Amino acid sequence: MKHVNKILAVGLLVIAFQNCAPQSLEFSKSALTSQAAPPEEEELNCFGRTEGTTWWVPSNETIVENGVCVFGGDLKYSYGKNVELICTNGSAVLTGQSQKGSLISTSGACLPATCNGKASGSTWSVPNGTLSEVKSCPSTSVTVNAIYNKNDVYVCENGKENYVKSEKGSYIGLDKSCPSPDLNASFSSPTVAINGTAGLITEGFNVSTMAYTCSDGQTGSLPVAATSTNIKVTQDLACTVKGTNSIGESVSKTASISITCGRNEVKSGGKCIVYACKTFVEITSFPVVIPERTEAGVCYYAKLFNKIAVSPSSGDRLSFVSARNHSGSPGASGTALTNVATPYVMGAFTNKVTLQGERSVKLSGSSNALTSILVDNFVLMGSRLASSSVAISNYRAFGSADAAIGTTGKIKVNDKDVALQAFESGGTATIGTLLLTSDFSVGKQYELNVNALDCGGSKALSDIYLVFQ
Repeated sequence: MKHVNKILAVGLLVIAFQNCAPQSLEFSKSALTSQAAPPEEEELNCFGRTEGTTWWVPSNETIVENGVCVFGGDLKYSYGKNVELICTNGSAVLTGQSQKGSLISTSGACLPATCNGKASGSTWSVPNGTLSEVKSCPSTSVTVNAIYNKNDVYVCENGKENYVKSEKGSYIGLDKSCPSPDLNASFSSPTVAINGTAGLITEGFNVSTMAYTCSDGQTGSLPVAATSTNIKVTQDLACTVKGTNSIGESVSKTASISITCGRNEVKSGGKCIVYACKTFVEITSFPVVIPERTEAGVCYYAKLFNKIAVSPSSGDRLSFVSARNHSGSPGASGTALTNVATPYVMGAFTNKVTLQGERSVKLSGSSNALTSILVDNFVLMGSRLASSSVAISNYRAFGSADAAIGTTGKIKVNDKDVALQAFESGGTATIGTLLLTSDFSVGKQYELNVNALDCGGSKALSDIYLVFQ
């Protein structure tokens, strides 16, 4: 019976381990069966092992372990699994214990060593202060330092950051400025009268030569030091001053000056020409703004009074004016200071005028030509700034001498004496063209008052025009 049990035990053990790994052949069926059964009388159990003995044999299972990767990865090790047997009652029984056997295979891999996430073998730069290079300034012995950012270069080698070198980074600037080639150029005034002279003021900085060229063809060399060179100005002028330093760098500046033309001139193409009326435009409404003169030669006129043939005096009187009374006896020949009367109004004009530029303003007997004015007895005119609340006070009178009060040679306006410029001793006076230019300043609005007045007896008047030339 004991032999039967031994045979059964050997059969079970062979069946349990017939699939073990090749490296565990020492525990294979052939190994177990090769052990000769001991004599029955020796009472040996579990293939020669005594009761309670334990031993390890490989199984058909594996144990998988993750490899240790310092920098990450998926490395894995596969081992055979050994199980523990114990001899109990002459039979090999599993104890439930197991252990890692021989290495069977590996899979995956660990990642290579890094430097704070930077791959092995990679390089990078780290800003670390600045570095400088000496630079010479042109046309001078001055030197300056060009400043750059400094970068330290590192490489990752087996997880360690190793310094490689320092190198020049981006340009920051100079520690001080080079005296750059430069110059100044200007005229002593922005404008000058036609055919006048003006000073061309120049000065060079870090240049070795200087010269000027003007738009009218004037040229000349200039000293580098500050100076003023007289330039004749016959037209609007632009002068370019150029300087060159020792390495050929060039700089230039341009200075300009304008001419002012005479009162009867206008500028054309930067030059002064005599102004002439080429066309006349009638003014049909007031207040009026008269444009400045241009080379187009447009002039303007307004008819103030119509012609009156010789006829008896009549009409309204101008209450704020007193002159000699020509009516009755002694009439015009009466020089007594009491022989006065308010004159008859043959024509009256009051309105506002603005000049945008220089103009000759005249009273004429014609719209497009300068012809004499005929009046019996005088023309009275004055002006004021339209914005002023003061009454007109700069009146002037022109006409026949017998319009003056007594022998004073004057009339009265608002009870104040106004000189009468006589063109005839009496009767109808031919007084030529009257100039009103001084009554106006450019850019301001003026109120102009013109009256054609008759002292009585008879009256006469030519056409009278206000002309802007």
